[in-house]
Amino acid sequence: MRPDFLRVLLLSSACVLSACPASSPSGPDAGTPPDDAGTGSTGEVAPSSRNSLRFKNPEQLTAHVAAALSLPPEQVCNELGLYPCTTYVHSVALGGVEPYGVGLYEPLTSTGVTTPIVIDRVALAACVQRVSLDLATPGEASVFKGLELDAQGRLANREGAPVRDAITSLYQRALLRDPKETEVGALSQLATEIESKGTQTPGRDWMIASCFAVLSSAESVFF
Repeated sequence: MRPDFLRVLLLSSACVLSACPASSPSGPDAGTPPDDAGTGSTGEVAPSSRNSLRFKNPEQLTAHVAAALSLPPEQVCNELGLYPCTTYVHSVALGGVEPYGVGLYEPLTSTGVTTPIVIDRVALAACVQRVSLDLATPGEASVFKGLELDAQGRLANREGAPVRDAITSLYQRALLRDPKETEVGALSQLATEIESKGTQTPGRDWMIASCFAVLSSAESVFF
């Protein structure tokens, strides 16, 4: 058996053995919403009456991240630069199956303790890829457009329109909505916090961290 395949097999097995029970819904499924469900007279969005929140499976997660960051699916995340994170190495942890390696023909009924780590791994890898591409070819940037860095690698204007536009683009792409003012403020403040850590590339690190914060959020990985 090849060493690289053995490594993948061990990772998949660990995900199976580390499964933990998921929290139970707070109540029974509310079923079909009434005809008058929807937005109220105030224009606010009404809470969902369906108790059917679901975790994105490996294929859905890959497609979601790829679409949000304008990346080919095969470039979202690869372990050792070769093996797809979502549909091969960590498929079981993300609710997939592994019939050939460990004989798992049905998805686990609950997520494992490694699932959050895998989500972070995928989001971080994809964000690094997107930021690297946007910085390498600014004229063709997809998310972080028009962001200028000073001689120390910091954002030239943390309160400027390009920063707000980048944050808005992240939310629209990943969560299909505009960010709240508090969310814009939090990510803008993140730039200051990163700069205070003495990193050599604070502007680039802020782009990656902002992207990661949005892509790894519960709102992003559930539907």
